[in-house]
Amino acid sequence: MPDAMKLFTPSASLTQMPDADLVALCGRADEAAFAELAARYYRPVCAFLFKKLGQADLVEDLAQETFLEAFKALRDGRGPVYFSSWLFGIAHHRCGKWFRRKKVGLFPADEPPDVASVGFVSAQEEAEEQQKQMTALEYGLASLPSETRQLLHLKHQEGLTCEQIAARLGQPVGTVKSTLSRTYKMLRSRLGGDS
Repeated sequence: MPDAMKLFTPSASLTQMPDADLVALCGRADEAAFAELAARYYRPVCAFLFKKLGQADLVEDLAQETFLEAFKALRDGRGPVYFSSWLFGIAHHRCGKWFRRKKVGLFPADEPPDVASVGFVSAQEEAEEQQKQMTALEYGLASLPSETRQLLHLKHQEGLTCEQIAARLGQPVGTVKSTLSRTYKMLRSRLGGDS
């Protein structure tokens, strides 16, 4: 992954811009703006892909496909409202495509083929279940107030601690923690998990 990060060398002035401004610049074929977006999201996208796939050797390829698809869409003027959600959606779809690809069914000589094919079916079913959960999560996130979405962005996209978020927003740490806790509980209940 470090070699791929060398491709993304944004200028210092772009590092202070919000995602929405960078997306607008990308629509005007500003490659430096895309390099800044890629630098911000490359590691989180790779981590997301690794969680989905559990195979480090696939992460790099799918991350590159994700960013290539995003670059082409932004260059063509198909910019999203929320860049990070949109980008992770692309990564999620890349995972789904990978799961749906026809794979050669390898199996041991002493194991019949129909037993080996069960693994492919379960992987496909798992991908479909993940797609359902991702859709439910996107609906849940879209219904949240913008302040709460901002907290989630700072926590999970920028990787800030609750203390750092509180300092940035000028809020007490307890408020940030309780808001995040309530949000997680609400999202779990909407997704059918534990409350």
